[in-house]
Amino acid sequence: MKSELRIQKIQEIANIESNKSGSKNITYKDDTLEMQAYKIPVEYLVFNQYNGRIGTFVKTYEKQYQTIDATTDEGEKLIVDFLWRSKESRNKKTLMDIEEYGQKEVGIITKDGVIVDGNRRCMLLKKIAIKNKTNPTYFRAIILPDRLEDSPREIRKLETIYQMGTDQPVDYNAIEKYLKCKELSQEDGFTDEEIAKFMGEKPAKIKEYLKILDLMEDYLKTYGYKDMYTILSGEKLEGPFVDLRSYLETQKTGKRIRGRDWQPDNTDIDDLKSIYFDYIRAGFGTQPPRDIGNPAKGKGIFNHEKIWNEFVSRYEKEVEPINVSEKTLKELKEERPNETIDNIIKGRNSDWRSKTESLLKKGLGKSKRELADVSDANAPMELLQRAKKTLETINTDSSEFDDNVLDIVKGINGLLWDFQKIIKNKNK
Repeated sequence: MKSELRIQKIQEIANIESNKSGSKNITYKDDTLEMQAYKIPVEYLVFNQYNGRIGTFVKTYEKQYQTIDATTDEGEKLIVDFLWRSKESRNKKTLMDIEEYGQKEVGIITKDGVIVDGNRRCMLLKKIAIKNKTNPTYFRAIILPDRLEDSPREIRKLETIYQMGTDQPVDYNAIEKYLKCKELSQEDGFTDEEIAKFMGEKPAKIKEYLKILDLMEDYLKTYGYKDMYTILSGEKLEGPFVDLRSYLETQKTGKRIRGRDWQPDNTDIDDLKSIYFDYIRAGFGTQPPRDIGNPAKGKGIFNHEKIWNEFVSRYEKEVEPINVSEKTLKELKEERPNETIDNIIKGRNSDWRSKTESLLKKGLGKSKRELADVSDANAPMELLQRAKKTLETINTDSSEFDDNVLDIVKGINGLLWDFQKIIKNKNK
């Protein structure tokens, strides 16, 4: 149905007294007013594919395939699928609630039927209609005096206030708020202060969101996944990026760092970022990678030059060759033209993880033990007991226990002899 026809049909609905159904208070174009709501047949409505709830899905799909036309049957099916998948467990619960009690919250639509607030509710109503074979099915909403293209800035502002500023956070994929900030800032020209007001946040938090998104987008570009945001949301990667942004900023400035024994340059900071990216990609989650860049005293590998250089050396020897030899997404798409891009990406990531996960885990574990030794340098009893237990576990019957380890054994023996002399001299 064309925009002009939707406008005509919706206006006809608004002219019939019996179609009135509640009201809603909104602030639109700086005016606060109570607006009449109407029962509008869902076939006159169009989903807004750029609403904040499904931004990651839409941007990823449009990067991989083509622009979505929400007015077509194919476009609507895609958006319904995205809306359902965005919070499937919550959607099932809300669907049952609407089936039993009906639509509770009044939505907002544009003059030509584009849904500004209520995309998920309308999607559920359509699913219920198909299930119960009920026609017509109505969506209760107030009608804005403009089309989306007539006043995109004001309508997106209104959408943000109702979607990001008032809904429960659980309603939204964690990545969506970052994309919404970028849209409002770069496309609509709102200031950090204005965006903060819309979203119920502080301006400093909006600045942080934009920096975190920059880091996320850098991560996607690193692996050839530019604009494929579902890779971030599906793997629940928000936490590691929040940490990494803070670590990079602190390590660059060097402020408030106690116990760092060197002055890293920009190349070292870039190494920190790229290696941290690999630990994120390998699925280590939030906690283990913290040991890499944490600026807190005694906690981060990056704080100690010798430990860091050895960590990087192992990484470059064992992991970097795997990264260099990995086929690009473009190459894999050419090799497997009949396979979906999603499946190719999943296979590519899975193959990479199978080759690197144990190496990354081993490298991190070894550097953590070295870090613990540095932290315990003034606790000789603990270190010596740990060393004794380690030596006791060595299998001397192993084929590797040969002349190759003799120099190390002599070195250990020399250290122990020095320790004995130091202790004797102290006791004189």
